[in-house]
Amino acid sequence: MRPSGLDFRKSSDSMVLSVILISTVYWVLDSILNIFFSNQFNLIKQLIGPDLYDIYIRVVVLCLLVILGSHAQSIINRLKEATRRLNESEELWRSLVETAPDTILTVDQSGTVRFANHALAGIPPGLMTGRSFHELLPEEARKTSRDIVRRVFQTGETDMFEVLMENERRALWYTFRIGPLRLERRVIAATIIATDTTEFKRAEELTRYKELFENVGDCVFILNEKGLVMEANDRVRENIGFEPRELVARPLVELAIPEQADSLASVLEEAGAGGEARLEVQLRTRDGGAIPFDLSCRRIVYLGEPCRLCVARNITAMKRLQNQLIRSERLAATGQLAASIAHEINSPLQGITALLNVLKTTYSGDDYLQRKLELIKSAFNSIRDTVKNLIDLNRPGKERKQLVDMNQVVENTFALVKSLLKKNMITPRLELNASRATLVASPQQMGQVLMNLVNNAVEAVTGVPGYLERVHLQQGAYGEIAVRTYNRDDEFVIEIRDSGPGIPPKDLNRIFDPFFTTKKTMGMGVGLSICLGIVEDHHGRITAENVPGNGALFTIALPLTAAEAEAHPLPA
Repeated sequence: MRPSGLDFRKSSDSMVLSVILISTVYWVLDSILNIFFSNQFNLIKQLIGPDLYDIYIRVVVLCLLVILGSHAQSIINRLKEATRRLNESEELWRSLVETAPDTILTVDQSGTVRFANHALAGIPPGLMTGRSFHELLPEEARKTSRDIVRRVFQTGETDMFEVLMENERRALWYTFRIGPLRLERRVIAATIIATDTTEFKRAEELTRYKELFENVGDCVFILNEKGLVMEANDRVRENIGFEPRELVARPLVELAIPEQADSLASVLEEAGAGGEARLEVQLRTRDGGAIPFDLSCRRIVYLGEPCRLCVARNITAMKRLQNQLIRSERLAATGQLAASIAHEINSPLQGITALLNVLKTTYSGDDYLQRKLELIKSAFNSIRDTVKNLIDLNRPGKERKQLVDMNQVVENTFALVKSLLKKNMITPRLELNASRATLVASPQQMGQVLMNLVNNAVEAVTGVPGYLERVHLQQGAYGEIAVRTYNRDDEFVIEIRDSGPGIPPKDLNRIFDPFFTTKKTMGMGVGLSICLGIVEDHHGRITAENVPGNGALFTIALPLTAAEAEAHPLPA
């Protein structure tokens, strides 16, 4: 078996040591003999004779030279082997450093970069060497880096910190680990390993934003710099009907109604400039409608990119409350006016009515005069009823509330108007689907509301130009009024729908206002206002809208859980 290089070196060293030992023993022995024989005795010379002694001396010197030369060659070989291994280690180290995914730098005690393997935040290694490492970092991170480098040289302990570094193209997160580089236990440099943690930070941000998306109660949109939707939360689907994935890569301004698109674009531009911008905007729904939102936008950094965060809060309920407050203020003003008018009119009416009664008694035998007086009295009664309606506009009648079956109230009211519907050739349809219909209400007042709404529906259907002619000429061309009841959560709901032309969109928000009317020849515009007052007095809501196609839909929602303390139980 061939000996290894290490075994060969050990044999060579042993041979050299043996020769040195033998030579030492020989010279010691020879020196002792010379002492005893007064330098007249030479052991080797006596043994081999004077002729061979010179040859012997030359052979010994030659052997020593060979041995010393062999040992010197061994030392040279060792130096070459050590140099080769050192070169291999250096190449291995350089290979590891060059192929490492992280950026590795070495800095001296002043923080000057002496070596860098890769670029850092877009700065190539050649431009970093010789520069201060601290100057490569953002201003807010320089003090931290100086403190850590100083501690590494003082204590030899490793430390780390995180920095967000931005260049012209993007923002990058780095984690810097700074440790000592030692030589014989002395710290001669600091090694810095810079790891790009941008993707990890993006994942953290994504998780954080996803949690916000899941918990926030408003619609949230994240837009890129071009105003295109990057992400939207599930509240978008709940409010406007669009799936979040449908809106990705679409401009947010497309959701605004056309007349507000430019305003929304301006708000997004303002938010992109670094400020916070707000706008009350109507966003389109999937079914073609529009819902008012309070939109707030501001600039953020999302997944390492500059973006805009837009939060849209549905303010439909707030708008409804504002409208109710405005109506209440108008009703209050109208009530004051009505009270003043009632006082000014009722006083003369009482005197005139008394005179009419005197005339009727005095001329009781004059039939012609009696008829005329009845006509005058009927007219005065009409004036009195008008004044009463004006007062009730602000203060609905206080008829007794009791537990009633609202399905029965609807059915009774519908029975009263059947002849009116038949006369105007309108097909009635009644669907009493509410399984829970007992609540606290005034049957007289609710009957008045239903009667008013049905009368308005009849006028809307028959008011279409050419309606009567068409229904006479075409079989099945009759109009239709449908009344339906059902339960929604803890509410009793009544819907009254007609096949008329519907309500002009510009009038939808005004039809419940006092004195607002679309009737050309007659009508004071107090009917729907009185209906609103009665329904609100019952803690309910009444709304109006247009249905797809033709026709209007009035919806009354009354609470089933109203306080029974208001009720006067029916006798057993």
